[in-house]
Amino acid sequence: MGAMSNLVNKLVATGNLEEEELTELLQFRNEETSQYLYEQAQMICNKKKNKKVEIWGRILLGNFCKNDCKMCGLQRGNRFVKRYRMDMDHILRLCHDFDAQGVKGFVLESGNDPLLGEEKIAEIILAIHSHHPKTKIILALGEKNEGAYLHWKTVGAVGYLLAHGSANENHFKKIYPANTSFLLKKQHQWQLRNIEYLLGDELLVGIPYQTVKDVVDDLRYMKEQGVNIIDIRTFMPALHTVFERERSGNGDMAIYIMAIMRLMLPNAYILADPVLECVKKNGRVQALEAGADVLLVDAPEADILSSYCVYQRKSGRMQLGLDDLDQLKMQIQEKGFQF
Repeated sequence: MGAMSNLVNKLVATGNLEEEELTELLQFRNEETSQYLYEQAQMICNKKKNKKVEIWGRILLGNFCKNDCKMCGLQRGNRFVKRYRMDMDHILRLCHDFDAQGVKGFVLESGNDPLLGEEKIAEIILAIHSHHPKTKIILALGEKNEGAYLHWKTVGAVGYLLAHGSANENHFKKIYPANTSFLLKKQHQWQLRNIEYLLGDELLVGIPYQTVKDVVDDLRYMKEQGVNIIDIRTFMPALHTVFERERSGNGDMAIYIMAIMRLMLPNAYILADPVLECVKKNGRVQALEAGADVLLVDAPEADILSSYCVYQRKSGRMQLGLDDLDQLKMQIQEKGFQF
């Protein structure tokens, strides 16, 4: 493992690698290198977080979307989706249920819905904050205007998840519609950073047309931006999209990339996302062992999860995201983690 362990050691020491070094680390992944990388990532994470895991509950506010992103089942042109928007009582009930489970953050996510506008979202944030003042509120609502970002930060939101898509413009154009660009995404991220949000970003592992160089560019971009919240997800094909017949991303590679990101951004929150369970048994537990520190869970509502079809959720509890949270917490505690 000599040369590969040297790359991992350099990453531990400096928090960065040259482009060709990162390429080598990704291209020549093997079991021995993976294990060593995971050990180093968990060691760094333990120093920073003392083996403490936060649980964040994701609340899927609605699935209307004005965009037509090629990989996403919520795209505007998908007429097969049963659309919905949650009302305030529903949202607050979910927050109450999550709070009873020791959740430390609420992730409010939706499609890019014009009717979930600035005032409506501010009202939701204020209502949640009044009941749960110590719980972090993180938004994932797509690109909005700078005034809305500022308003939501003022009334209590602390983080904003906005994926950059792909740092390679040519790859970006293959997976997003023509009315957006990597530069535009970057501009919105700059606005969020300027307002002092915890900046969240996402990497979809295995999305069509993605090359190793694309992944390297993405990792280096997130390092450059100093991202605070990282969601490394496996691509899952969504029905009624141009990519519906494509293969899913590789769960092992997603976890490997999480470990690399832990060494590149040691202070970041790294999410163990429910989508991992669709491609890898106990995927989130393994993610925590590789440097993730946030267990992301969805509310156990099958009708909502099946309608929020960003990707195809197969039948079965784990594939739908219907966690038995007590059992999952027990599994995680058996690995030596604390909540």
